Amino acid sequence: MHKYITLFFSAALFLCACNGKSVPGDVLKPAAMAEVLTEMHIIDGTLYNATQVPDSLYKYGAGKYVAMFQRLHTDTAHFNKSMRYYATQPDKLLAIYDQVDIKIKNKTDSLNKVQLEQSKAAHRADSLKNLNIKTKTDSAKKPVPHENPAARRADSLENLKTKPKTDPAKKLDLRKSKAKHIADSLRNLKS
Repeated sequence: MHKYITLFFSAALFLCACNGKSVPGDVLKPAAMAEVLTEMHIIDGTLYNATQVPDSLYKYGAGKYVAMFQRLHTDTAHFNKSMRYYATQPDKLLAIYDQVDIKIKNKTDSLNKVQLEQSKAAHRADSLKNLNIKTKTDSAKKPVPHENPAARRADSLENLKTKPKTDPAKKLDLRKSKAKHIADSLRNLKS
């Protein structure tokens, strides 16, 4: 990555004196150059996120750059020659970088849109899942009948009327027999 940046600025410095109106045939056209630079900057960004150890650019980046050049039907020599030419043409290079900026913004916007749609879909799936859980727990509850307080009072009055009443004399006899039993058990203990 540093190699390409150094190459770019050194070529711009040494070749600023050249001035031509049309693009030579052995130089990449502005649209193709914009595509190559766009892909190159994207690769640079991905390499920036990789672990930063010695030779990491060579280890991780060389293959990506070679694959990019093959995919865009060019090579490093053709790119370097084109970069040297456009470094001498600052207006053309600025126009190319305007295209690169637009392409990167479009790719970023489309990526953000896809990520937003995925997060909305995940949120919808989560909310549907939560809705199903709530429905299942709600349906498991038994329905509680609507209680009428007047009916409940009437039932309790009915229960009072139907309870068998005990005779107070029987209660007294029961108490006396319990007391007699306790007194007898105490006498047995003392003797």
